[in-house]
Parts: sequence; structure tokens; C-alpha cells
Amino acid sequence: MTTDTSLILCDLSPFRHSTRTRKIAVTAAPHLPGPTRAITLAKVGRNGAADDAGLSRIDGIEVEQLPVGRIDQRRRLTASIRNLITVYLPALWHLRKRVLATRARTVFVGHIALFWIGLAHRRRWGSQVILNGRERPGGIRTRGSLATWFSRMEPALLRLVARRAPVTVVAVCESHAAQFRRLGLDDVLVVRNVPLAAFAPDFVPPPPGPDLIVACVGTLYPGRGIEALIDATVTARTAGAPIRLEVTGPASQQYRASLLDRIRAADAEAYVSLLGPCPSTEVAARIQRAHVATALYEAVDLANDSLSNKLFEGVVAGRPVIAGDLAENQALIRRFAVGWSVPAETTALSGLLRELASDLPGVRAMAEHCYRTGRSEFVWEAETSMLQKRLLDAARAQSTSPLTSIPSPGA
Repeated sequence: MTTDTSLILCDLSPFRHSTRTRKIAVTAAPHLPGPTRAITLAKVGRNGAADDAGLSRIDGIEVEQLPVGRIDQRRRLTASIRNLITVYLPALWHLRKRVLATRARTVFVGHIALFWIGLAHRRRWGSQVILNGRERPGGIRTRGSLATWFSRMEPALLRLVARRAPVTVVAVCESHAAQFRRLGLDDVLVVRNVPLAAFAPDFVPPPPGPDLIVACVGTLYPGRGIEALIDATVTARTAGAPIRLEVTGPASQQYRASLLDRIRAADAEAYVSLLGPCPSTEVAARIQRAHVATALYEAVDLANDSLSNKLFEGVVAGRPVIAGDLAENQALIRRFAVGWSVPAETTALSGLLRELASDLPGVRAMAEHCYRTGRSEFVWEAETSMLQKRLLDAARAQSTSPLTSIPSPGA
């Protein structure tokens, strides 16, 4: 059996926070002839995505998380420039060095901003390059974000990549795949953000009691409709609807403080809970404490129109989902009857919450249908079958065509 690494994965976010990267690693590792390794940064961004630096085994994968300097959390141009020059560029150069030191048949790039590392790995080792297209190309427009800077250049960079080297892109929905193809990237696979089979818990009936309980579970940041959801809960509660909201997830200190201020200003602490982050193993249980889950993303930029893993996680946990009224969400909810799509703004959300609170037996009745649909339709191992075949075929080629270093200027 070969001892060469079959698959190396690199990403900006720590491994536990790199949802798709982690799921691909965990799914592929048992079937590949050689080891699977992941190299990421130990922290990134302003949303609280952080973990310990160093070597460890996570989910059975050998993971190296590289140290990152102190990140300036302020949403200012000067803070972004300082973070880029003094924090990220040194960390990314270290990431490149560590990835290139590992010869592997396939390199999976968890964030397209790291495409240059994937291409450098191909130049050195002749590897297969797979880019994770997490959002619509060129769509991010979040104020004060380095991701926005990259997003503005992304279409031109991807056109250049398409001309220079054969790469595979993994998109989260068909409309995004079409955008990548228009940029000249012909080899695009669609892999929706559905959960691993192991995520699916045993079915738990919705909680008893008179109150409609709404769950929002995931990383908290502007654009996720959280402010509108809080305000809608307050408005519906003021109108007499028995509703409670539980918000669970990591957030930057500044953003968490702004949400707490909003809750306190509305005198809503008794029925709006802002909980801290929970381990990934507890996400399903947090959702099952509620009657409905949420996957609200505001139409603030084109990047927010993908099919969220939060939509699928809610359904697989056996709960209908309130999702933003974006085209991909609407189509999936209509097809499978697993929830409601609504504009991520206070008036529309409040109206829907009042309707659901007035028909709690009907909401409860949707739970089993959602659970059965999730178990049959939204399973990562089945969703990624074509991608897994690509990884396995490349790894098997190691036995007949051993990897050799390919000298390249600047590699």
C-alpha cells in the first residue's frame, strides 16, 4: 500500500469551522489508500472562528493549524489593511510553505482565495486541484471585509486560472455552477451543503407547551437576518403571539454585544436567548429543542443566495425551516415542502411567526415529514459520490504513476 498522501486539504478557517473541507476529509479518508491531511489557519475573520494552533487529530484526520497574529476586529479600512499586511500575508505564506511540503495526489482548496496555493502544488507535484466554490463568484459585498476585496477580483482571476491549468470546482448549487462555467471553468460539480449521515439524530418530537420555539443555530454575523428575526419575535410577542427565540453560535465580541443591546433595548431577555457557541456534535440537539429552525440570509449581496447548510441541518434534524426568500431556497422548499421562504425583514417575519404560533399542531405535524425527507434526500455521502470517485481514482493512480516533484520557478 502506498504511503504517499492521497489527499491534502487547505483552508482559511480552522478545521472544525471549515464545514465543507471537514466533511470532504472525513468522507474520503476511509476509502483512500494513502493518508488524508488538512492544513489550515488557527483563526480567521471577525466571526469568532478560532481553534488551537498546532498538530492534532480531529475526526480521525491529521490536522495542522497554523498560528495567526492578533486580528483587528474593527470594521475599518485601516484595520483591514493592517490585518492583510501584518496578519494574513505572513500566515498565508506559511500555509503555502506547509502545503507545498506535502506531496499528494489531490489538493483540495477550501476557499477560492487560496487558488494560488493549489496551482503551486500542481506545479510542484502534478496534483489534481479541486477548488471549493462556497459562494457565487464575485458576489461578496460585506462592508470592511477583506473577502469583499478578493471577491471584486475573483471573476478575472478565475478566468486566468481557467486558461492556465485544469481544475475542478465544487459549487453549492446549480446557479453558482453556471456562473463558474461562464468564467471558463468547464469541470464543475454541484455538491449541496447537506450534512454527513452521522449528523442525523434519532427523531425527537417537537417540544410540548404553548410557546412556538424558534432556533437560529450557526455562526452569527451581519447578513444572516438575526436582527430582523429578533425584532420580528419582539413584534409578534407584543401582538400576543406566544413565541420564544433561541440564538446559538459564535460571534465577534462587537457583534454579540450589538445583539445583546438590541435584546435589552426591547426588554426581551425573558423570551429571546443569545447563547454561546456549541460543539458541532450538539447542533442537531439545539435545533430539536425548537419547533422550527431558521436559515435566514439577507439579499445584501449575491454571495448570500446559495443553499445554506443550515437549511439542510434543520430538515435533517426533523424540523421545518424558515428560510430567506432567495431563489434557491424557494425552489427547494417548494419541491420538498419542508418549511417557508420569507423576506428577511421584520414585518414579513413577524407575520409568519404569528401564523405559525396560531397553528402549533400543524407545525408539529411537519416534523416527521422533514425528518424522513432529510434522511432520504439530504445525505452528504450520497451527495458527494462523484467527487469521492474523483479522489479515489486519482489516489489509485499512485500505484502505477508515483508522484514526483516537478521543478518550477517560484514553486
